[in-house]
Amino acid sequence: MSRVAPSPFIGFTVAQGTLQGLDRQAGRAADLGADGVELALTALGVVIGGRVRTQGVTGVARVLATHGLGATVHAPLSLSFMDTDNASRQQAVAEASVDVAGALGARVLVVHPGWVDAARFQAHRDELMAREREGLARLAERARAQGVTIALENMPVILEYLQGARTNHGLDPASVAAQVQAVDHPALRATIDVSHAHIAARYFGWDLAGRLAALAPVTTHLHLHDSLGAPLSMVGLFPGEDRVFGVGDLHMPLGWGDVPFDTVLPGLPLPAGFSFALEIGLERVDDDVAAGSLARARALGAAMIAARQAS
Repeated sequence: MSRVAPSPFIGFTVAQGTLQGLDRQAGRAADLGADGVELALTALGVVIGGRVRTQGVTGVARVLATHGLGATVHAPLSLSFMDTDNASRQQAVAEASVDVAGALGARVLVVHPGWVDAARFQAHRDELMAREREGLARLAERARAQGVTIALENMPVILEYLQGARTNHGLDPASVAAQVQAVDHPALRATIDVSHAHIAARYFGWDLAGRLAALAPVTTHLHLHDSLGAPLSMVGLFPGEDRVFGVGDLHMPLGWGDVPFDTVLPGLPLPAGFSFALEIGLERVDDDVAAGSLARARALGAAMIAARQAS
């Protein structure tokens, strides 16, 4: 009897604003053979004004149970512990995000490092980095009580960075690793977004494998989607034309771009129990395309586990 190669938990990212829409896409994910979904918290309408809308969470939980799916959750993209002007609102949203993840039984809550005015960050870097560490430590403590792990994600080069308007220490995976290590909390780990790192490595001239190897030991979750390794450098593109011109954080199906998943991922020193989210826009692709990305992710996961066991 042939043995099925072990594979990590794999979910499709789903951004739906209605329970009916979530039910449709969750059903597709289940039919395709995914283990779960990564829920975009902003779209769900389950956090309003920094408070959890319990009825909405109950509805989402019912959809997940109907399709037998697990979940990870992605916090709002504007969440930032470096936002001193709106600190109380930011803290309320952060806490509500953890509470939603806990109520849904999600193992991971993905958060972004804060985007900051570039001049302000240059002038107050140490203070802002410390504020982020303090915020992450508070959030991790709340998460630990609910069985959730906070996972800080590395960032891509964006147009505002190229224009000198905003910056983010998370452009460098090594900086994300340093923040996680400095907080030193068991419920704080990292998310590796391979395409984000691919774009940043091309732009800054880094060795992609080396940068990811620095982050891998504290990583619990990975985002998989494809791109062409070029930042969004063109102003005024109409919606969807970033892909036509091949610039930006494209979130394409695996194999549509040139992210070197097969050569980079198996060698990473990842801890056991990592998971994947396929961020390819399930609602924008046909079933055969989604199935192809899922199959490739399964193969990558199996290769990564095999390499880890052999080391």
